[in-house]
Amino acid sequence: MHVVVGAGVNGLSAAWGLAERGADVLVLDKGRLGGGASGIAGGIVRNYYRSEPIAKLVRMSVEMFEEEPEAYGFRQVGYLAAVPAAQVDDLVAIRAQHERAGYDSELVTGAEECREYLTWTWPDWEAPVAGLLHERRSGWADAMQTVRRLAERARAAGVEIREGVEVTGFERNDDTVAAVITDRGPVECETVVLAPGPWAAGLLAMLGVDARLDYWKAQEGEFTLHGAGLSGRAGSEAPVVHLDQAGPLRSDRDGRVLTEGAWGIYFRMGRTGTGITGGGLPVLLEEPNLDPYGPEHNPAHAAEPEFKDFFTSGLATALRRFRGRAGDWQLSAAGGIVAHTPDNYPVCDWVLGNTYAIVDSGHGFKTLAIGRLAADDITDGREPLLDPFRLDRFERGALHTASSGPYPWT
Repeated sequence: MHVVVGAGVNGLSAAWGLAERGADVLVLDKGRLGGGASGIAGGIVRNYYRSEPIAKLVRMSVEMFEEEPEAYGFRQVGYLAAVPAAQVDDLVAIRAQHERAGYDSELVTGAEECREYLTWTWPDWEAPVAGLLHERRSGWADAMQTVRRLAERARAAGVEIREGVEVTGFERNDDTVAAVITDRGPVECETVVLAPGPWAAGLLAMLGVDARLDYWKAQEGEFTLHGAGLSGRAGSEAPVVHLDQAGPLRSDRDGRVLTEGAWGIYFRMGRTGTGITGGGLPVLLEEPNLDPYGPEHNPAHAAEPEFKDFFTSGLATALRRFRGRAGDWQLSAAGGIVAHTPDNYPVCDWVLGNTYAIVDSGHGFKTLAIGRLAADDITDGREPLLDPFRLDRFERGALHTASSGPYPWT
């Protein structure tokens, strides 16, 4: 029996891959399908990474979405990163990585060239940028629709999924786990796959493994402004936008400085085509309270009160249509807590003789293929595409390349 802990995108994807290879697979989740970060994620799918090893994984993930876009709720609207001069070198490097990975993207540099490109889609675009990278194959996926589709594929392959079963410990036999201990009793196992999202540190600690994770609260929300949206020229559907600025950011409400230095936001159309879903710089948490998970159940997981002014002021910087409308926005605050590895890239590796861990570092929808590659890693021997994501890279100092953007993990 292969026991997978966690019914989010990585756990379900790995379970599906293992079952297709003939394994007997049981998925356990202490809550429900998608009850953690997977179910409330913004679902943005993009290949905007400075580290090259992840570029091919994202391409493979996009190919999965492209096979069944309606089933996953995948909107292939594109992803556009617009950045100041200090980040142009990153765009040049990422574009070269895309070429090597076989992932289509378009690079534009120069302030006037970028302005011309952006105003073709949004005639009222105003934020100055020195470079942009447009990934036309990227976009976003509906979070719970993706989770449900993965569960369907896993069950069709023979996977059993038990919700409401909490893992409380492990029965060890030297360097292996003989049984997973749950609040419903022990489950004997041949292999354990840990893919519990933010709960990874606690479960790994039960096995004597220090995951060295940092916890960040995502600052996100659904914004509505009567009579104004993100549609482009002639009503065209807008891509997901990632906007970074060198600073400062001034409030659209009262003109005060919200942040002196560099800042960034990301935004897209809402699920129904109205409203704007987006986020900005996260908040580092020293002692996060993971349970209950999500802003619907835990107010501590919701975006900070000042986030509304920050985000809407960022939108007003980007597009003239939002100027002077600070008091008109309605916000449904979202958020959630994400566990990040020391270099903010995933970990996929054996942590005991028969226990494998997937710690996605908040990249789940962008790296959907990792679960299926992990199934190859587990059943067929070492998967070379996952070698850059081994746990011992931190001891070896083989960390992934960071970008020069304003987000804390850069």
